[in-house]
Amino acid sequence: MAGPYAGLRVFDLSHVIAGPFCTRMLADMGADVVRVEQPAGDLMRALPVRVGDPGDRVSSAYAQYNCGKRSVGLNLKDPHGLELALRLADWADVVVENFAPGVLGKLGLGWDVLHARDPRTILCSLSTFGAEGPYAHLSGFGLVAEAYSGLMSLTGEDGGPPMHFGTALADVNSAVHALAGIGAALHRRHATGEGTHVDVSAFDSLFAMIDQQPAAGAVTGGAAVGGKYGNRHTTSVPSGVATCADGSHLAYGMAGDVFFERLVQAMDAPDLREAYGDLATRLSDPGPLYDRIEAWAATWPTADDLVAHLVAHGLSAARVRGVRENLDDPHLVARGTLQPVDFPGHGAALMPTAPFRFSGAEVRPGAAPGPVAADTDGVLADVLGLAAADVAALRRDGVVHGPPTRETDGGTR
Repeated sequence: MAGPYAGLRVFDLSHVIAGPFCTRMLADMGADVVRVEQPAGDLMRALPVRVGDPGDRVSSAYAQYNCGKRSVGLNLKDPHGLELALRLADWADVVVENFAPGVLGKLGLGWDVLHARDPRTILCSLSTFGAEGPYAHLSGFGLVAEAYSGLMSLTGEDGGPPMHFGTALADVNSAVHALAGIGAALHRRHATGEGTHVDVSAFDSLFAMIDQQPAAGAVTGGAAVGGKYGNRHTTSVPSGVATCADGSHLAYGMAGDVFFERLVQAMDAPDLREAYGDLATRLSDPGPLYDRIEAWAATWPTADDLVAHLVAHGLSAARVRGVRENLDDPHLVARGTLQPVDFPGHGAALMPTAPFRFSGAEVRPGAAPGPVAADTDGVLADVLGLAAADVAALRRDGVVHGPPTRETDGGTR
């Protein structure tokens, strides 16, 4: 089956994670994605772990965000390279970039230029603080967005320092928001015939994912904004993480009165019903309640044993798993969130794939990425209709780069 975005053409001017993750998901859903790489290659190529032919300079991280794309090498600072980029933007339905605000315009590829050439073009820009607003001029990356958003202030243990999430949360979260924005822009274009500039800020995206605290703070003048969640949630009480006798951990949540009653029965602790029978009481002084739950959990041999006991009482809980356990998880494989990608010289490896399922359409990863700008000749020939001799001349002039085919290097390979 074809993907839900089959036939969509995407020109990818992005790098590192945020933009590439967005366009990787578009590629998984069937879009034809052509991305630009500079001669040094994307930063992610230099990261461990290398996979496939060492000469291809493909890391596992680069592959995770760039399977299924065609890579073209263009010198965007050369007038001829810029013209080729503009022609690729004309070809595309959607252009994605995550330069710092203003850089695309300085290159001659800004929204005003793209829109004037084709009013139906959709441009999606991802940055730390967005293209507009008082902070737009500030430089930054994922940790900066985490810090500004307030999300970092909610992590860690009470009384301890803020902690970042470790994973590239700002990048992947803004990439998902960008994917949603592109879908909305395509719907708008279908209705009006007009393209639009989708402006995605990692700061905005992270702030928008904080749970009840922004709204509670808004209606109380900030008074209801709480502190760090740690392993004891402050508004969904009781919800948290507990440790069993063998050191394994479980996450649990029993905030509603119905579920709290089931917890009382599971713990065989009727006195808790008298002391914490309603949510308001549980919220007023949750510390002793958490102490009781954690002390009880510590009497169970393993988290799996305790989870089974809680589930039998109609409660939600799960042992805290490591990433390693999910590398070939049967549920993720069955749903297609992990799918095999064949790497030359390495073989097949299960790679994360866009986590969407559609009836009547297929989501699957494309081919593993190759060397820097591996598809330059093919893209210039297939998309722009350039003859092999013209591509060879552009390569000699430093306008394009990438491994030449037999036709563009004079048949010497």
